[in-house]
Amino acid sequence: MKLTSYQGKVSRVGADKARTTVPGYVNPRGQRVLERTGARSTTFPGQVIYRLKCKDCALEYGANGCDIHARTCPGCQSGSKGEPLVEKPAGLFS
Repeated sequence: MKLTSYQGKVSRVGADKARTTVPGYVNPRGQRVLERTGARSTTFPGQVIYRLKCKDCALEYGANGCDIHARTCPGCQSGSKGEPLVEKPAGLFS
């Protein structure tokens, strides 16, 4: 028996086609991804913290990559507090 690789089109089933961790992504509740901070999550092992900004009140807060699609603003939408944002230290090229 000879095995061959699948040649058809592959797509994500049941999920939004947009990548939720890409800067510029806006979830259905108006939370925009600004950047990947690179800091490790304090609540989910293996996750990285992203900086999000609310379109309604402009609050910036941290969120895990796995939470971005469903996040609500902690300031004006009664969302959970979110992850701590730590300022990046000044580097050679910043």
